[in-house]
Amino acid sequence: MAQEEREQRIVVTEDGRALPTVEILTGRGFVTGKSGSGKSNTASVITEQLLTDGYNLLIVDTEGEYYGLKERFEVLHVGADEFCDVEVAPDDAESIAEAALVENVPVILDVSGYFDGEEAETLIHDVVAHLFRKEKRERKPFLLLIEEMQEYLPQSGGGTDLAKLLKRIGKRGRKRGFGICGMSQRPSSVDKDFITQCDWLVWHRLTWKNDVSIAGDVLGSERADMIQDFDAGEGFLLTDWDDAVDRVRFRRKATHDAGATPGLDSYDSPAGSGAADALRSDGSPLDTDPESAHVDPEHDAPNRADSDWGAESAAGEQATVTSNTDLDEAVDAASPDLDGDRALDNMDSTELEAAVEREQQRNRALENEVAELRATQADHPAASDANDDPTGRDTGSRARRVIDIPNDIVSSPRQRPTPPTPPATAEDHTGVGEVIAEVGDLSLFLLRSLGYRLRLGSYLLRRRLAGDDR
Repeated sequence: MAQEEREQRIVVTEDGRALPTVEILTGRGFVTGKSGSGKSNTASVITEQLLTDGYNLLIVDTEGEYYGLKERFEVLHVGADEFCDVEVAPDDAESIAEAALVENVPVILDVSGYFDGEEAETLIHDVVAHLFRKEKRERKPFLLLIEEMQEYLPQSGGGTDLAKLLKRIGKRGRKRGFGICGMSQRPSSVDKDFITQCDWLVWHRLTWKNDVSIAGDVLGSERADMIQDFDAGEGFLLTDWDDAVDRVRFRRKATHDAGATPGLDSYDSPAGSGAADALRSDGSPLDTDPESAHVDPEHDAPNRADSDWGAESAAGEQATVTSNTDLDEAVDAASPDLDGDRALDNMDSTELEAAVEREQQRNRALENEVAELRATQADHPAASDANDDPTGRDTGSRARRVIDIPNDIVSSPRQRPTPPTPPATAEDHTGVGEVIAEVGDLSLFLLRSLGYRLRLGSYLLRRRLAGDDR
């Protein structure tokens, strides 16, 4: 290993502790800690440092909490819903791997939107398999970071194709420059062979007996006892390259904390006569007038008082939150609840059919609004963002050479959603089974319609805020 490679380091702690870049990119790591202990923040700090220095990685994001990286970095966010830059399926696995490894485009593989766990696991397997094969030719340092490692490489029942592949990368990936880092809240549920092969580990707060026992096997009983009382951000950092075990406090990440727990101040207490005034206000989520769409950036800013570091850290933080993030929270707060209808499981077939008709009417109204906006845009066409970029930066160009992505996809990842198709209703019911099946289809359509209305409303608001009324 060249001397300059040994000297390149990333700073990860508040007191300036640095880790060798090449060891992080090509080695095997494990970061663990219970919810709120700082585990995901630690991964984000390492990720930010690698991206700042121009190195690359792919993140398997199980909770959709890494999109905040897009604030500062050109990152391709792919997954199963419209909140990603590109919606992908297992057939796109090789293109994703090509973009990440060959075209040097950092990738967030967001599997939080897949309802089918098998489809998500197949996508992860195929992407990782293509990365492993391509690394044989490329042979350059590259990090694969996987959240919720216990789901894909469990201590018991780890005979899946993905588990076997991850074990293989743990044993042979380093020779190709292919590093891997697993994240988990439950070290006792992760395959022990993987943990014992890791050459750098971070142990944040753990309290469950079985997890503390695993920490004791690695760190010793005295340190395992200390782990139970760690504050958020504190952890033991174990590194094989210098045989060190140090108690450290990781610094706070610079990008938006999309994984922070929502706080109570996300509720807006209406003044005056209470709920009636709130419903009549111009900013009410029930107001369908396009002119009344409003986002209050001060009120809708993401809550950080309940995040890992508490109020003291949040007070001194200067992270920037994009308008897209603000709008995410504003739209989530306006999520519909069946418009006052009774719960689906309490409706009979006739009531469900009536509810379906109401949803179709709402969907048609939204479609008409989109048509009006498109007509307005035809009279006043917007200039191309790609051609007028004053910085001359070809946003997302490397990704577009591999995946068919529009010019502005990295900075404007919202695409118009597609309305759900209503189920076919039989004229006569010939049995209990058919009635149950029809009720199930109608219920599913209602749920999909609610999601569609929310997504389309988000789409329209984003276009208005961006000055694009298409």
